[in-house]
Amino acid sequence: MVFYGSTAPWYLLLLASITVIAYGAGMIMGRFDVEKRRERKIILSAAIMLLVILLGGFKYLNFFNSVISDVASLAGLKYPVRVLNFVLPLGISFYIFQAIAYLIDVYRGTFRVERHFGIFALYQSFFPQILAGPIPRPGVLLPQFREKHELDFECVTEGLTRMAWGFFKKVVIADRAAIVVNAVFDHPHDYSGIYLILASVLFTIQIYCDFSGYSDIAIGGGRVLGFRLIENFRRPYLSRSMTEFWRRWHISLSTWFRDYLYIPLGGNRVRPVRMQLNLMVTFLISGMWHGAGWNFIAWGALHGFLVVVGIWTARVRDVAAHVIGLTRFPSLHGRLKQTITFLIAGFAWIFFRANSLGEALYIAGNLGRGVRLLIANILTGNWAAVRAATDITRNGLTLGFAKESYNPEMIILMTSLLVLWIVDTVEEYSGDEPVLRTRPTAVRLAVYYFLICGILFFGTFTSQQFIYFRF
Repeated sequence: MVFYGSTAPWYLLLLASITVIAYGAGMIMGRFDVEKRRERKIILSAAIMLLVILLGGFKYLNFFNSVISDVASLAGLKYPVRVLNFVLPLGISFYIFQAIAYLIDVYRGTFRVERHFGIFALYQSFFPQILAGPIPRPGVLLPQFREKHELDFECVTEGLTRMAWGFFKKVVIADRAAIVVNAVFDHPHDYSGIYLILASVLFTIQIYCDFSGYSDIAIGGGRVLGFRLIENFRRPYLSRSMTEFWRRWHISLSTWFRDYLYIPLGGNRVRPVRMQLNLMVTFLISGMWHGAGWNFIAWGALHGFLVVVGIWTARVRDVAAHVIGLTRFPSLHGRLKQTITFLIAGFAWIFFRANSLGEALYIAGNLGRGVRLLIANILTGNWAAVRAATDITRNGLTLGFAKESYNPEMIILMTSLLVLWIVDTVEEYSGDEPVLRTRPTAVRLAVYYFLICGILFFGTFTSQQFIYFRF
């Protein structure tokens, strides 16, 4: 509570209110037998409605207010309600979803009511993951608070290593990529297509390293104390389809939507058309959860559409791969699927990062601007034209870097991306067991030294906030 309230003390009032609501509703449901579903359902519905109203009030009130204002303006009417200026409480989306998960599991009878208020409050406010997840399940985290945790050197080593890797991804890769991404996405009309593509690719990397880096820090911090938090990322950019991507990306959130929204809607137990509608609804709500803006709604809708199209075309793609002979080269076929999935996900991230839906559409529509001419000049050997088109110093545009530091910064970025790719590839083929655990002491010490030096000497310490703190 002290950690959470250190940013803004009034946050504590909201966190305490949500904790009391969830704890009280759980205790009341616990007084009724599981067979009394009507009474339990009324309590569950009332508690969830109250929690959703709190989330909606802080997160979506201004968005819907602006929509009503725009509609009134188009109709020639005056809309007197002003935009309210307040800071979105850190982690509100995460710990409200955490409370809802607890209430639904208690209602279903899959988890017993937690009667100890202190332990339940600790579940709601556990400091490693309160700000940006992973979103824990009550059956995984709550029982650990009743266990005694002795100081374990192996846990401390494993946790600190995981935290160091998370900091490396955040300050060395994500925050350095953010310099280019912010420069281009904040002024997209100043850049040609090649730089819009570069910024889109780098944001694809930035958001992965930023959020998975935070998850690594949270999981590692919990591990140091002897707790196990659920995994949140499993190398999503090595996925071979968009459906697989969502099984690997933000796992705690995607499984939350699966278990508490998609399956109650009918999941895949209904007719195909209804199942695909369920998918679209789930992804639309996921987009709204990520942010109050039309670009986030478009991002969610686009991902839902991509997953549905993937289901529609699965048979056709398999037949096409067999006809052209790709199935005879499974490794090449797999790499091609990974590349296509990465590019599709990267395109969709444009709508997530853009400052508005209009700018997202502009960037998406201008990715090819000047690229065709650049390729033609490369093919014809017109290197003077190529140098002119790729001269970042022209008009003072240096992608956010100082002119004299552009080359070193890009070399550091590309080298760190190579390190990321190597580590993810090694982990992909070694399973979920920590890769370093079975390595000789000298190898492990060398890796620790590399991580520490990489963070200290190549980190970008510019107070770049974690992206998911906004949600």
